[in-house]
Amino acid sequence: MQRTKALEALKKIGEKVTLKGWVANIRNHGQIIFIELRDWTGIAQVVVDKSIVPVAFETATRLGNEWVVEIHGTVKERETSFINQKLATGKIEIAANDIIVLNKSKTIPFPLDTDGRELDENLRLKYRYLDLRRSRLATILKQKDAYLLSVRNWMNKAGFTEVMTPLLTVSSPEGARDFIVPSRIHKGKFFVLPQAPQQFKQLLMVGGVDRYFQIAPCLRDEDPRADRHAGAFYQIDIEISFPTVDEIFSVCENLIKDTYQVIAPQKKIKQFPFPRITYTEALDKYGSDKPDTRFELLLSDITEVVKNKTEFSIFNTASVVKAIVAPKCGSWSRSEFEKLEKFAKEKGAKGLINLAVTDHGLEGSNIIKYIPDDTQQHLIKAVHAKVGDLILVAAGKITEVNKVLGAVRLKLAELLRLTDNNILAFTWVTDFPFYEINDDGKLDFGHNPFSMPQGGIKAFDIADPLEIKSHQYDLACNGYELLSGSIRNHEPETLVKAFETIGYTREEVLKRFGGMYTAFQYGAPPHGGWAIGVDRLLMILIDEPNIRDVYAFPLNSNGVDVMMNAPSDLYPQQLKDCGIMVIPEDDKDSSP
Repeated sequence: MQRTKALEALKKIGEKVTLKGWVANIRNHGQIIFIELRDWTGIAQVVVDKSIVPVAFETATRLGNEWVVEIHGTVKERETSFINQKLATGKIEIAANDIIVLNKSKTIPFPLDTDGRELDENLRLKYRYLDLRRSRLATILKQKDAYLLSVRNWMNKAGFTEVMTPLLTVSSPEGARDFIVPSRIHKGKFFVLPQAPQQFKQLLMVGGVDRYFQIAPCLRDEDPRADRHAGAFYQIDIEISFPTVDEIFSVCENLIKDTYQVIAPQKKIKQFPFPRITYTEALDKYGSDKPDTRFELLLSDITEVVKNKTEFSIFNTASVVKAIVAPKCGSWSRSEFEKLEKFAKEKGAKGLINLAVTDHGLEGSNIIKYIPDDTQQHLIKAVHAKVGDLILVAAGKITEVNKVLGAVRLKLAELLRLTDNNILAFTWVTDFPFYEINDDGKLDFGHNPFSMPQGGIKAFDIADPLEIKSHQYDLACNGYELLSGSIRNHEPETLVKAFETIGYTREEVLKRFGGMYTAFQYGAPPHGGWAIGVDRLLMILIDEPNIRDVYAFPLNSNGVDVMMNAPSDLYPQQLKDCGIMVIPEDDKDSSP
């Protein structure tokens, strides 16, 4: 008899069926045994009556949890009073006629009837094949499948062609370390795994592909965190020939609008089309280039209000003084504020000043005595504070102040419960700096090195390269960076000049990016695109706090596959074939 899945049995009341799956739970009531049988579609309750099927009953007494069984029986409708509202199949049960054991199971290392978050993550990942039987994770796999199918269908209707790009390529400055792949055939030479399909998708535009897309793997040797998976992540990757920025933005906005409800129908987009702000505005108002715009709590620059208008020296010497208003928090206890100040210091603040707004002016901080009454009133008016509010102030360098108050803003939203997970607040952030100063104090690309500078090659005539703006844009959603993209550089000499500005020689550029440089001399069209971090988008849509659970087989928080024991040592012959010698950890400092 053909197999019937648990959920399918709902349509077969009164029919004989064959179910196959795992024993999720057994309840022995003496004369009757209840078996909860799990398969990919859900759980069905099986009833084994000793007085009717003694042989099957005897088999049932020997079953253990997670045994794999085949059950033959008849689908029966439950009486109304016995319907199990917790199960999708709760209005039926299977009266067993026969039970066949297909495979046994050892005692599993953890229960599967919880969401699993109470367990040690490494234990779950070691036995991930068991963890995936958990209802929460099975649901995530189904949601991911449904969402990616809807994306592919949407792209097809919108005229995009799916193209798979190579996984072995050359090193490219994409902002992270490469995963290196040694060549056995060409000893001493190396491939790298692509951090993104960036060069290939641009070359597709040169090849005449009008609209490309791919669910693309991106492999970066980055440290993991809760919203960034180690090793590999996936992105909805597109590129368009002859685009306008409005066209590129519209594709993204409509793709998200038309697909997100497949798995998150309860959520609402706050504003459509998505609002746009510049990079400078984002930092100035939100203290972040990935602002959470579900709530206000904007940063205010009060430098001109307080500088040289108080006797407080920090206000007079700081590059910038900024404030954020915590509504109706003026009555906070000292301990409550100290917790927030500690948080601010952990984010790099030297201190955080609290000023409670009263009918008579400001109270709270011991610096009040250094602020004249008229300045207090000007400050209250400048930040639009009301009686009962708390003004939080930070002073210092602008980058430090923005970072600190940006973090405080998010913390306040958490404490004041201002965020609604059912609101999707998308915001375009535009006009990123083309260059920045990196952690080593050197000039480097601020974002994608293949972006077009605003003004083209003439942009490099600007004396200070840090003033050059890029046709680079990000999409933020609820405080996450969700997308990055740009209008690309399609001019060969502009490409060379962009790299020469940060210290590359022309020869180095042609050696490393000769394929791009040569291709651009054969009629490269203007083009641009973006890439959405699909795993991060799914996190937001399904309210999953840990990105690793969006993957079937993730690396752990240290970037290790504890199930397959990777990374691991290689056999000596494998290293010899590739001409590689591993230097022991103790010898690294003395190596040439």
